[in-house]
Amino acid sequence: MQPKVAIIIPSYNSEQFLKQTVNSALAQTYENLNVYIYDNESTDGSYEMAKKLEQTSEKVKVFQVKNIYERSYREAFEHSFENLDFDYVTFLASDDYLDPSYISSYMKIFSKKPNKIKCIQSPICGVQDGVKTGYISHAYSTLEQFKQQCLIRSPVTTPSVVYHKSVYQYLLPKSHIDNGVQYGGAEDYDMFCNLADNGIFIYSVPKFMGYYYRWHENQNTWKVHEKKKIFDYDAMIKKYWKEKWQ
Repeated sequence: MQPKVAIIIPSYNSEQFLKQTVNSALAQTYENLNVYIYDNESTDGSYEMAKKLEQTSEKVKVFQVKNIYERSYREAFEHSFENLDFDYVTFLASDDYLDPSYISSYMKIFSKKPNKIKCIQSPICGVQDGVKTGYISHAYSTLEQFKQQCLIRSPVTTPSVVYHKSVYQYLLPKSHIDNGVQYGGAEDYDMFCNLADNGIFIYSVPKFMGYYYRWHENQNTWKVHEKKKIFDYDAMIKKYWKEKWQ
């Protein structure tokens, strides 16, 4: 039997792109999957659109979660791992979209060594106004190389990561927690460091699997970068893990 996969779509004021995003998740050639939309107290028509999309397929379910962490998808992250039934999970931004073979390509890799491979990432393709802007990828071959790259910047294309459910206990943003800093969009970098600290390797596939990352003026990434000008999350994360590892 195919392992069960969950595609989680955190959504906040995503009315413009949400339909395309959800439809790309539903168009996957991999059959044993469900799509979960997490509305983060949107103030536009996102929630109403999500509920309409829920009626189009039994694979779609909509949740409403409180918007606790600004510019963060941690609410959906925690709720999904703690409440949903799946073997593998990935997080699809509500303004991005996937090729139909995206999930099946990942699952072929997981199936080769299911007891060893627990996390995989792959390149993402930027898209702006319908035009591809280039690919973003990361290369390393050992856990030590990964950790060294973490001390420079995050070596992970975050939205492309697919996780096995067993790693949840290690997906903690330790420097945020130990420094008493609220989550604000950089905690994924922090938790990747914690995975490495616990010996969990994120396999980096050089081949593009089909994740399209949309650049636009209302994109959350730009707003996270603006917030970093007030507080440098990356500097905190690098300092914390450098002291721990060196």
